Amino acid sequence: MVSHIGANDINARWFDASLAEFERRFPEVKTEYIATSEVSTQRYIQLIEQAIATNPDGLAVAITDAPALEGAIQRAIDAGIPVVAFNTPDLRDADEKIPYVTYVGTDLYLDGLHMAEYILRRAEAGEIDMPNRVLCNNPDAGHSGLVARCQGMIDGMAEAGIDTEVLTTAWDPAQARNILGSFLARNDDINYIFGPAGDQGPVIHGVTEELGRDDVYIVTTDASSQHVSGVQLGNMLASTSQGFWLQGYETMNWLFWKVHYGFEPASDILTGPSIIDASNVDQWEQVLRQVFGDSGYEEMITW
Repeated sequence: MVSHIGANDINARWFDASLAEFERRFPEVKTEYIATSEVSTQRYIQLIEQAIATNPDGLAVAITDAPALEGAIQRAIDAGIPVVAFNTPDLRDADEKIPYVTYVGTDLYLDGLHMAEYILRRAEAGEIDMPNRVLCNNPDAGHSGLVARCQGMIDGMAEAGIDTEVLTTAWDPAQARNILGSFLARNDDINYIFGPAGDQGPVIHGVTEELGRDDVYIVTTDASSQHVSGVQLGNMLASTSQGFWLQGYETMNWLFWKVHYGFEPASDILTGPSIIDASNVDQWEQVLRQVFGDSGYEEMITW
């Protein structure tokens, strides 16, 4: 399993847990998770080629940049290695897509669209303020999945006649704060910020707090203890889960079935999105504590 979700990303722990469970269920199968913490497409391609060189029975890849990764992935397919896309699919048209077995993960466009619909539904019910203008705070414009999430938010808000702006920031928290802070200082009509990448909640909240913008609602993605606790503390309105644990386990499950029995799913396997808000956040905390343990859960929180 080759991923862009490296050790510095708290979501990597979901894959540690799910792959350990898969190996417990199938002790005859050895899984390996390799990832980079660098924001480097070239380094990512090198990891894919490194995995192919080991001649694995199957390969799972998060396809964050399909045109750039296509050559390496196609070489695996041509060598007879079944490939399953996970976390991020090839989002191009069907006739351009890499011919992998299936995709296991969330619908990234729906992550944004469903969050927009959630906000509008609650606003129309008078439970929260109606959006004036929305900002999608994207740390990586080259990541097709984050672009798709922003587009989902744009389209969902457009249905209500509300504009959504996309701001490209950075993965580095300090750079992201500076860029976002400068933008918000010039755009006081923004009252909702959507973070399409994991672990953005504290950065966005820190900026709005520093600027005294307590009128801004923050919504994000991923079921991390960072974001679950953020909802509980009232620092965030909501987040989404993309089903990370299932992305690990089910990806390996389908590779196993493909290799041993020739089975292929009839369609992509969607693992999300699911909304996390005040109505269910305590249950999410229980789930995360079961997966990561109390100390593992708490050490990821920086609020």
